[in-house]
This record gives sequence, C-alpha cells and structure tokens, in this order.
Amino acid sequence: MHRCRIHVLGFALASALSGALSGCAHAPPPKPPVVWPDPPEKPRIQFVMAFRSGEDLEKGRWSSLAKILFGGTNSDAGMRHPMGLAISDDGDRLYVADLRGSQVLRVDLTAKKMSRFASDDTFDQPCNVVLDGQENVYVSETKAARVLVFSKQGKRLRSFGKELERPTGLALDRARGILYVADTSRVTSENHRIFAYTLEGRLMREIGNGRGSEEGQFNFPSYLAVDDATGNLYVNDAMNFRIQVFDPEGKLVRAYGETGDTIGTLARTKGLAFDSFGNLYVADGEHSVVQIFNKTFQPLMYFGGKAPIVEHFDIPSAIAIDRQRNRIYVANEIQARVNVYDLVNTSATDSLHDAAPTSASAAPADASK
Repeated sequence: MHRCRIHVLGFALASALSGALSGCAHAPPPKPPVVWPDPPEKPRIQFVMAFRSGEDLEKGRWSSLAKILFGGTNSDAGMRHPMGLAISDDGDRLYVADLRGSQVLRVDLTAKKMSRFASDDTFDQPCNVVLDGQENVYVSETKAARVLVFSKQGKRLRSFGKELERPTGLALDRARGILYVADTSRVTSENHRIFAYTLEGRLMREIGNGRGSEEGQFNFPSYLAVDDATGNLYVNDAMNFRIQVFDPEGKLVRAYGETGDTIGTLARTKGLAFDSFGNLYVADGEHSVVQIFNKTFQPLMYFGGKAPIVEHFDIPSAIAIDRQRNRIYVANEIQARVNVYDLVNTSATDSLHDAAPTSASAAPADASK
C-alpha cells in the first residue's frame, strides 16, 4: 500500500553517520526534503520534524531520537506512549496524552519547551485530549473510567462519566456545546458506545445500537472527530474496519470502509482529524500510514509508511491539525514521538475528484500555499 523510501533515506543516514564518525571537517550536504508522493510528482505532504522530548525541540530532532533509532530505549523520553493530541487555536501549544507515561504533556511550539501539564495533579492512563474555546483541557482516563477537565493553567475544574467503562476517544462540537466520549469498553462487554455530554458533564444521550456489525452498532469504537461545517460526528469503529458518521442528534448518516491493503481500505485505524477544507485524515496503524479522504470518502492520497526511519511510522495513533497553517501532527506509538508535516502545493480544487484515484499521486486538501 505504501512506498517505502528506505533506499534513499538509509543512504542519507549512513552518509551522515559516516561523516560524523570519521571526524570529517566538512558537514555532509543537506538531505533533500522527504515528501509524498515521490518525485517527479508534485509534492503534497512534506516532513518537517519529529520530537519526543524538550531536548529534541531545543537542539533538533536527532538529539534524543537518535537514541531510539540506533538501539536506545525510551527510559529518558519526554513521552512514552502518545495516544492523544490536541492543538491550540493559535497553533502555539500542543497537548499530548501519554498513556503509559500517565501524564499529559504541553508542548510550547514557539518557546520550544515541553512540560508536564497539571503537574500538581495525577493521571491514570490518559488516552485522549481535546480543547474548548477557552483552552480548557478535557482528558479521558481509560483506567479510572472518567473524564477530567482542567483550566488552561492546569487547575482541575471537574470530573464526570460514571456511565463509562473504558473511555478512549474524545471530540468536541464547540458550536453546540457537546463533548463526545467513545466508550471502547472491553472484549467481554456489550457496552461499546458513544456518549454525548454537555461541557459541564451532564449526560445528554447515548449513541449506538449496541455491540455488533450492523450499521449503527459498534465493535470497539475509539477515535472521534467532529466536522465543524456540519456538526457531524465521525467514529472510528475499529474492529468493524469502518468509519460511521452521525448527525448532531445522534442519527446515523452513513458508514464507510472495509478491510484491505489498498488505498481507501481500512485496517487497524486510529486517529481522525479534519483539515481546514473538510478533508478527513485517518491513521492506519496496520499499514503505518495516514490516509486522506475528501468529503465524499474518495481516497486522495496517503503519507508515511512502515520503515525504521523518523519520517515514517511504526503505529501512527492520534492526529491533530493546525488549520491556520495546515500543519499536521501525528503521534507514533511504539518509538514514542510526534511527527510534524506540512500540506504544500495544494489548492481547494485538488480534493474534488469525479472518481477515486488509485495511487498516492492524487492530491489532498487545500493548503493555500
């Protein structure tokens, strides 16, 4: 499904390491940017950087990431297992829900600093994070089975979710004041569902018709996203290998997807996010890529790939998109880090196709760049 760039990037890495180890006085030539699709096609997605700690932000992506890529461990990492991402409205702060690290990290992208958010509080396997218009921070805790709400300054405001068994994904409809929570539950439970709450934590309704494979039913619902243009809720129905769409009242609009290994099919899907023009980004953990679909679920392209290099992924999980800049943040689960990409060379018409493309040469959404 994906095009690996191992031969190009592996050569570049080997050349850089050879120069460093030999004490060469001259710096190696700069590596060409990593882009998708491959040349000679017009690039649409460009890799920017990756980070797992404050050290990477301050000194460049090779400082602590190299310890992972060349045989190190995650013992000194700022993050251990990033599963949730949220970006502030101004694009200056990224929040990371670190499941195994039992922490939420706040990344100041301007000052290039990373710190524990709400450091006076404790978290019990935080899985996802979303922000409201005041940058209050909503965190799902899978083990404690609740949602915590904090002020921007890190003060705990409230908690709720006594109905929850194993909350994972979060999505917020700001226009209607609705917080959606995916209750992924467990193998032995039939309570695979979505809950809709007010921002104060009052339960509004339950979405879903029980566990199963029929439309409107779920089998391990996980990541969520809201299309701001319509208010529709998109649900990653993980073990049914599909995405289900519900209107703001909780009524099923459509279901899309089937398992497979070609572009447009889904396998081990995780994070969902929309760019500023309404195209949907889907993390595909099985194929280690992010796929992009337009508003009618036509597949446009993918980026990433399974390769032991920093620009690609092992298992991509959460996605957050800075819609002002069309900058894309993707969490990588195993070799814990966040990868950063830009959407480039793209206009609004590039997402409008009469027929779904068959390769990664198709263009994604508008970047206005």
